[in-house]
Amino acid sequence: MGNGVDWSGVAEPMAREILAQGEKFMQSQLQAALAADSRATSMAGLYITLSLATTAAGAGYWDKAGNISALLACIAAGGSLMAAAILAAWAARPIDFYFPGNQPHQWFPGKMNDIVTMIGGEAENYDERIAYNDERLGENQRAIRRSFMLAIIAPIAGCIGWALPFICSFSPA
Repeated sequence: MGNGVDWSGVAEPMAREILAQGEKFMQSQLQAALAADSRATSMAGLYITLSLATTAAGAGYWDKAGNISALLACIAAGGSLMAAAILAAWAARPIDFYFPGNQPHQWFPGKMNDIVTMIGGEAENYDERIAYNDERLGENQRAIRRSFMLAIIAPIAGCIGWALPFICSFSPA
């Protein structure tokens, strides 16, 4: 079981409190994960919509006016927003995640064992599950941060795309 903590001599109320704290922490992780998934899904939807609208506007303007600068600006900004959408969608992907509690059958083999040792072992299991959940939440948090950065960079990318034809056609006298 778990991390090999010596549970001998631990009072049952203390073992139960340690387990209860692990359950509370895992429940909080679950709530945070659900909120993060909702945020990531909303961001992905917003960014994909903005990306498509920006790219379509640039294509429409280019079709009517033939302005390559506007087209490149919209493609650059739309591309940055598309990358932001992809990262946000990745952060909202289905992942393995541990939940508080466990199936009763997992305790059946040890039903005749010392209760403190069993509770302690379950607390150790929670500790491992919490660490695993933290890793998943951290990965998704980093993806959301990158997504925000790409969305913030989109107007800058658009300005660079707009200026590119002018920069490339500039010839010093």
